[in-house]
Amino acid sequence: MWQRCGVVIALAVAALSCSEPPLKEFHQAEGALAAARAADAGTYAPDTLRAAEASLAKYDEAVAQHDYRQALNAALAARDQAYEAAKEASNKKAEARSRAESLIKQLETLNTAGTARLSAANRPTGAAADRLRAALRPVAEAMQEARARMDRQDYTGAGQLLTPVVTALEKELPATRPRR
Repeated sequence: MWQRCGVVIALAVAALSCSEPPLKEFHQAEGALAAARAADAGTYAPDTLRAAEASLAKYDEAVAQHDYRQALNAALAARDQAYEAAKEASNKKAEARSRAESLIKQLETLNTAGTARLSAANRPTGAAADRLRAALRPVAEAMQEARARMDRQDYTGAGQLLTPVVTALEKELPATRPRR
């Protein structure tokens, strides 16, 4: 008889615990999503961020249907996916920053080498000199814009801006390419 009472009490507690939406987990998921957005997950981890937002939408649907167990699962999934989005964004943002910084250094080196080559005793002449001057022409503006993008933490944009300028100079100064 006492066992039956224990089972009945356990079932009653379980029923009561699922009689309200899991607000604590919902708020945790919202906070994690806000943190992911602040970490630029929309730019660097958009798929993972969308998955977290979709899970939070499932929470709302489950609450509307009074399926609080499903709502709890959705809130926990949204929270975990948002944490993953923030982590992924942080890692990819760091990679993009490192790449952009590397491109800036590489362009500085190429610019110095190209300028020195044009003023050297054995400088190129004719079409070769014209191609090198043309490759050097956008360097100053590209560097200025890339640094402005870096200041705005637009590391991907800085990298996209610098890549063709570096490539054009590497084509004209093959001896200055870093060995891989």
